[in-house]
Amino acid sequence: MSVKFLVPEIDKDRWAKEFKEELRICKLKSKDLSDIGAETNYEQKITKFKNGSIPSIDCFLTLCRFFNLPPDSFLFAKPKWVECDIDIADTGVSSNRLLGVYKDIFYVIPDYKEKKSDRKHERGRIYELTFMEKEPSPSKFSTFHLYGTNYDLNERVVEGKIIYRFPYVNNEKTSKKIFSLLKKNNFTSQQIQALLEISPQSLTNRKRQKQAWTIKDIYKLSWILNMPFESLVEIDYREETRESLFDPIVYIMHYQEAEEEKD
Repeated sequence: MSVKFLVPEIDKDRWAKEFKEELRICKLKSKDLSDIGAETNYEQKITKFKNGSIPSIDCFLTLCRFFNLPPDSFLFAKPKWVECDIDIADTGVSSNRLLGVYKDIFYVIPDYKEKKSDRKHERGRIYELTFMEKEPSPSKFSTFHLYGTNYDLNERVVEGKIIYRFPYVNNEKTSKKIFSLLKKNNFTSQQIQALLEISPQSLTNRKRQKQAWTIKDIYKLSWILNMPFESLVEIDYREETRESLFDPIVYIMHYQEAEEEKD
């Protein structure tokens, strides 16, 4: 059967706007970020981020932690329908994600509110089909898939300095995890190539760890598999102790736990 999955492209303009807004809130300039992260961030590179350039996945995850933002809400989507031939009843797609049918094509969207305990889907069975009169606009779902992340930050202060935990993506473990999830949900290589819009060789390179998964790949897979961005990657950390780049007020907002109100 033909199925169209809602798949996101990254809205580079909105990413740039959000990135600049975070810098403004924290009163930081490009040069202030030049020495944080899992890789060297030259001032020119930070400036490119302001203009819509997408960072490497390691740098991006570092920025997420630095600004205390979940990856899924730091990125903004330009969603679109991507079609592939798949038997939806044999996948892990639940009935909650089935938007409906239009011209014999099934439309699947992410459902970030879904919990495993709430699933009514059983393999081989589809519930409550809705037959649509026209194809729904993907733009109406542009902010539909926002998970959020509860970071295990472990930031703590030592003599006025903060211990930062810089993330590194373990490409080997990440690749094994992704292919295990795809197999578990019965996606074939051909279907993933179609949904991610990559070549067979690119997928093979990722499987053999010759090519790393990108932010673009992980973002699409998070919608296809209905999982938070960071649930798809395996992360290693390196701890460093540095002086905070934040002014005292912003520092308290980001890193100090709020005191419980006394009775």
